[in-house]
This record gives sequence, structure tokens and C-alpha cells, in this order.
Amino acid sequence: MPDDSQTKSIRVHILGREYALRVQEDDEAFTREMASFVNARMEQFRDAHPEQAELTTAVITALALAEELQTAKESQADGTDALNEELDRLAKQLGRAVNDE
Repeated sequence: MPDDSQTKSIRVHILGREYALRVQEDDEAFTREMASFVNARMEQFRDAHPEQAELTTAVITALALAEELQTAKESQADGTDALNEELDRLAKQLGRAVNDE
């Protein structure tokens, strides 16, 4: 559990509302950056769909961000798998070259 002496209260704004958050002091800048990012994405959706309720804006934005995160994770995993396969192939090739000498 974090030590309260290392946390601080900050306020961030998302869609015109203020939210009080308690964060680790070292995480303040990152939390503010993430809040700004989420706010921008929600404003982008709201501007494109002004007829939608704020809750709908939040849910659709959260789903879009979750989809992007999942796609990035899958892409990273695919890249890691490909890298591991290439390393295995090179190790086998190196092993054959050493045995042939």
C-alpha cells in the first residue's frame, strides 16, 4: 500500500468536469498527460457526435481506447513471437556451423 506521504492530490479536467485524484508524486506528470489524452479523445468523439450523452461519449471512448490497447498488445506479441522464431533459427544455424568445423 502506498505511503500517504508520497502521494498528493491533483485535479484534472475531462469534458469540462473537474476530477480530484490522489497520485504518487512521481506519477503526477504522467497522470496529467493521460487525463489530457483522454479528454482530447472524448472531445473528439463529442464533436463528431454532439447528440450523444456524456456517459455514452465516455463509454464509446473507453471502448475505442481498449481496442487500441488490445491491438497494440497483440501486435507486440506477434513481433515478439517473430523475433523469438528468428533467434531460434539463427541459433540452430550457428549450432550447425560450429558442429561442421
